[in-house]
Amino acid sequence: MPWAFTQHQPLGTSDFIKEAGRRGVRLDLLTLRELYRRNVLEPFVYVNNRQVGPAPAPVGEEPRRGGTFLQQLRYSRDRGRLSDPAAATFRPRLRFDHPLGGAAQRWWNGLLYSWYQLLICPELDGLLGRLKGWRTSRGTVIARIPEPDPILLDRAVRLRTMAVVLTGLEARYLPVLDPEWLQLINTDQDEWQRYHDGFDPVAVSAELRCSAARARQDAEWLLSRARNLDPVGDSWGHLMRRAPSRAWKDLKDAALSALDYRIAAEILLLYYEDLAARSQVEPLPDIPRNGWHPLHERLSHREQTLDEDLTDLGISPHPRVVLAVEGETEQAHVPLIWKELDYPDAPELMRLLMLGGVDRDLEKVAALAAAPLVGQKAPSQKPAWLLIKPPTCLYIAVDPEGQYFAPDNVAQTRTAILNEIRAVLRAQGVTAANPAELDELVRIRTWSASCYEFAHFTDDELADGIMAVHTTIHGWTGDELVAALAYWRGRGQDIKRIWRSGRWDEQQQRTTGKWEYAVSKTKLADALWPVLGAKIDRCRVDADVPVPEIVQVVQDAYHLAQRWRYQSFLLSEYPDSSAAPE
Repeated sequence: MPWAFTQHQPLGTSDFIKEAGRRGVRLDLLTLRELYRRNVLEPFVYVNNRQVGPAPAPVGEEPRRGGTFLQQLRYSRDRGRLSDPAAATFRPRLRFDHPLGGAAQRWWNGLLYSWYQLLICPELDGLLGRLKGWRTSRGTVIARIPEPDPILLDRAVRLRTMAVVLTGLEARYLPVLDPEWLQLINTDQDEWQRYHDGFDPVAVSAELRCSAARARQDAEWLLSRARNLDPVGDSWGHLMRRAPSRAWKDLKDAALSALDYRIAAEILLLYYEDLAARSQVEPLPDIPRNGWHPLHERLSHREQTLDEDLTDLGISPHPRVVLAVEGETEQAHVPLIWKELDYPDAPELMRLLMLGGVDRDLEKVAALAAAPLVGQKAPSQKPAWLLIKPPTCLYIAVDPEGQYFAPDNVAQTRTAILNEIRAVLRAQGVTAANPAELDELVRIRTWSASCYEFAHFTDDELADGIMAVHTTIHGWTGDELVAALAYWRGRGQDIKRIWRSGRWDEQQQRTTGKWEYAVSKTKLADALWPVLGAKIDRCRVDADVPVPEIVQVVQDAYHLAQRWRYQSFLLSEYPDSSAAPE
């Protein structure tokens, strides 16, 4: 078969020993020879130095690229020099190591293995544990293992047969193991596409003597073995199987062997599906997840979304809290507070959203940030839905103005946001979500003063901050700036009125006018941070010192996020949909 060994090159004895070691099996040349003697692991092919059989007819188009062993294999194939060590009795003169005990240049033992013969590795532990070695009087080292039990010998024959089939099939199916990504080795897409278009699974089935039924039976056996081998368990296993093949290179020991089994099974099942598409066999059944089945272990099996798999493990990247603040000063201070409180740098806990004003419509933001994404109905007596991702709370901390001016306004705004969330849920088929659970998704807090700066800093502190970042302060004195701050604070205005309107002139009974340029809120935030940081420090040493409001918000957000961090969630339905509130 011209495309055999193009994706996984044939392995020499040293390469096979190295790959077996990655799978936790320690081999050497003498042990390989003993496994051959005991009919447990014969080399895939032996390259003779003379013709031992008829030369085959010229093969069709095949990729020219490939390593030295593949070129040696093809050269010998075309000259009738290949033989199958498993097709004859043990040949004691077949050398694995150099006859003089060294590694002379240009000497090669002529033995090649298929990558898929590594499937035998998990079966060798018990047998190799009984391996004995000694040195003869002539200085020769001998390795011996006892007679293998019949079960192992039967599995060895079965796995070798699979290795033959897989070596013949891999060029067609291994590159499309991930259906979204074509991964080719030693060829290009055009060349492989011509091979793909000419591939006839029915003819290959006859050539390899592997029926669809046998392929499925072997695949399900491999998948059952993979589940027993895999040390990471179901949850981590599902996540690992989603990773691209380049991420698998660091696996080793039993985890790598389990992956070998799943890759081999996937190739066989893709082959089965190809035959089913040509009406050679019934399609694979769609097996529901009400119990375990080997087909649930397939690499291509995606019972849940990636979000659900991550949520099951408690490592979903979706934030548990989206903290929406109004202005640039708060936006600058919140990350600094987070760090000052020694909270972890974990974006999945909280993300910050700057509104840029209290009149922004948050309903659509809420639909994106806080509306639950539901999956299947939960297998429980009470009606409920499994969530695809953890819940996210939209936590709004703003100035008390506009739609947040009074408690009634806040309640109306919150109701509008929750109604938008309900609309998103109805679109997903949830007609009556439990209102008590939805209430957890939206929190609104307004500052105790007219704006963030007035709620957290005194007039003197603000005046010092403004003078630190504004070169002229419109020609005012520090006392005049403090007085202007007190004036606008008392009238429930925003701090921006200082540089937009000036101060109140008692004689003229009017404000003194707009400053020549505005105060930078980001620079003001930097100037005010040492003051806020000092207040946090005082709270740590004196329990009677009030905690700044923004610090309370950050603490609330952190504790809520932690409570929702490592859990899976259900969204229950309201018992009586007609009584569910809107």
